[in-house]
Amino acid sequence: MKVALVHLATRETPLATLERALELLNQAHQAGARVAVLPELFPSGYRYPDAAQTPVVLSQLQSFCAHSGMTLVAGVLEEAGERYANRAQVIGPAGVLACYTKTHLIPAFGEPEAMIPGQELVTLDLGGFTVGIAICFDLRFPELFRSYALQGVNLFLIPSAWPLSRSYAWELFCKARAAENQAYLIAVNHAEDPFGAASLAVDPMGMEMLRVETEGVGVVKVDSSFPTRLRQEFRVLSERRPELYQGLLKSPTSK
Repeated sequence: MKVALVHLATRETPLATLERALELLNQAHQAGARVAVLPELFPSGYRYPDAAQTPVVLSQLQSFCAHSGMTLVAGVLEEAGERYANRAQVIGPAGVLACYTKTHLIPAFGEPEAMIPGQELVTLDLGGFTVGIAICFDLRFPELFRSYALQGVNLFLIPSAWPLSRSYAWELFCKARAAENQAYLIAVNHAEDPFGAASLAVDPMGMEMLRVETEGVGVVKVDSSFPTRLRQEFRVLSERRPELYQGLLKSPTSK
């Protein structure tokens, strides 16, 4: 299966960003991609009033999927009562397949004050893979990814808005989450300041497959038999010692 990384800069309006996104998605389609991942909050960034335009953006993306046969993972800002939600909408040719609400809200961008946190993990079957969805800051929480792996997830798809100034940690986390769970990981970032860390595709060994550093599309081929074979030949998950990890369930303390 071919997956497209749409490394995109947010424009002055959601509709202007959508126009550029559709150009890049058409390029991905022509390159044979069956799945494409867009950045976190891609139409708007953190411009909260722009959430009112998200239904229009999603409607246009659904039309694209119906026409192209592709499946998209699109990071969007949505209204949620008096607050907002940071979501990844998974859209296929027949409509919405899944919706993940970001579970770990980042204090550095004021998300806990403005947004509702997600309350559940989201998996789906796609192109022979079991896919787990996460968003950006979630990468700092290995428990989330291990939980996915224990559910059989072998492909992580992660819309993101990660600052270039913290790109070393970004690359470290992307490669570690893939290698420790023996799963593919596709993490797609914004192309504009203050974000701009490279979009990455990482294989189940933690090896970089593709890097996109300027606005555009990169396409990578993933093989669902690889993580299955690796997990059988080099056992990791079966060697866990859950009885030693009870402290993971404790509330955090500050010292």
